[in-house]
Amino acid sequence: MVTRFAFVDEVAAARDLVMTSAGPHVCRLEPRDSTRFAWTCDLDDGTPTSNENDPASSVRWLSPTFRVPRHGAAAGPAPLDVRRQGPHSDLGRLVARFGRLVGLGPDDHAGELVWTDPSGILDADLRHRAEHWPLAPHGDGVVRPAELRSLRVDGVGLVVDSASWWDSAAALDHQIGLALDVAERLLDAT
Repeated sequence: MVTRFAFVDEVAAARDLVMTSAGPHVCRLEPRDSTRFAWTCDLDDGTPTSNENDPASSVRWLSPTFRVPRHGAAAGPAPLDVRRQGPHSDLGRLVARFGRLVGLGPDDHAGELVWTDPSGILDADLRHRAEHWPLAPHGDGVVRPAELRSLRVDGVGLVVDSASWWDSAAALDHQIGLALDVAERLLDAT
């Protein structure tokens, strides 16, 4: 299926993925053949819909295989939680910049990743890949490296989220590759 998202088609062909759903502004990728675990990758170009004012483009890779209980006796801390500190949206970043300009003080750690990895799933190579992404166009029209928003294991599974970039086969391939490698590490750790 050829969509208006040529970069998605490029990655799907290279990784032997299928587009299982597509709309004018969204699509879903899945592996063509069964793998050791089920996963999907949902892409949204950030075009406002009837219930959104100004959403950012986003890419969410999810494998429900790695769910952890949310509540109860079996619930414990997530074995993996990596999040970007500070504001996540372009607007939030702009507000933070204005705050620094008017003297509210710099946030020296804004934008840094905060790592919670008690099991040591992420080695130096995976951390480097989580922090360094290929170039991609952002919502403000500037081309800069795409960014991880979060990488976590929670009640829905292993989730790898990024936002505010679009139209980059290299960034999409990077996100899928990172997610698959983290999933393999999680399987090996069990």
